[in-house]
Amino acid sequence: MYALDFEYAGEKLSDYGMMICRFDGPGGVETVSSGSDLTFGQIKSAAGNRFGLSNTTYDTAYTASFQICKNPCEQKSGRELTLTTEEISSLQRWLCRKNQYFKFKIYQKGYEHIYWNVTFSAKQIAYRGEVIGLELTMYTDAPYAFMDEIVVEKVCQPNVPFEIYDVSDEPGFVYPRVEVTFLDRKENIFTLENELESNNRITAIYQYEVGETITMDGAKQLITTSSRAHVTLPGDFNYYFPRLINTYENNKNVFRANSACKIVVTYAPIRKVGL
Repeated sequence: MYALDFEYAGEKLSDYGMMICRFDGPGGVETVSSGSDLTFGQIKSAAGNRFGLSNTTYDTAYTASFQICKNPCEQKSGRELTLTTEEISSLQRWLCRKNQYFKFKIYQKGYEHIYWNVTFSAKQIAYRGEVIGLELTMYTDAPYAFMDEIVVEKVCQPNVPFEIYDVSDEPGFVYPRVEVTFLDRKENIFTLENELESNNRITAIYQYEVGETITMDGAKQLITTSSRAHVTLPGDFNYYFPRLINTYENNKNVFRANSACKIVVTYAPIRKVGL
């Protein structure tokens, strides 16, 4: 990592007069995780000395450690480089939060649109009895990073296909947030189909009204409506939340809705990068 500053929970490290640093660290080449640490299950073939892959998983979320200190360019003397108890308290109140992740972004070339969801633990770095910095360990909610959210808006005509590309580094699928505003009601049941889905996995809503907006948040497995009158919504949904599919060969998702509507799809692509 070659960054000097970062943003966390809407505040910057430099707002506290601090910078990213490294105390007495070796220079040169180092090996760091890039956010794709897989655990491979291997099974030996009964026919010989060959091993097949099974149950390949991410067993842990991404973690990383780095150090911070006062920015010497903002201090008048070496004495002012030490941290007071009030400054340590303020930093740890900001960074070390329980039971919640906040967005973390570093200010480094190539990372402008990349973030992690993070909480921190901190250890003090002391020299001759004075605290001169903190060593931070960040704990994330996933094995990888994410890009800033991509928002795709489409005005759909019945059964006319539209395309959305999933630009994630990780093959598989992601659950986007999908808002559907109904522009007419020529069908009793609204359906949304993705050609990349197998086994006819079709999203269906059995009751809806013109002008109503229904939001399907697949990541949280929640569905909500703008209509106070639509109290039966939980029973009017088949709970097939729309997904964006991404295979190594194909990341083009072709959707079809059976009714005229406006669709807004929001998702954060996966990025396999590290600090």
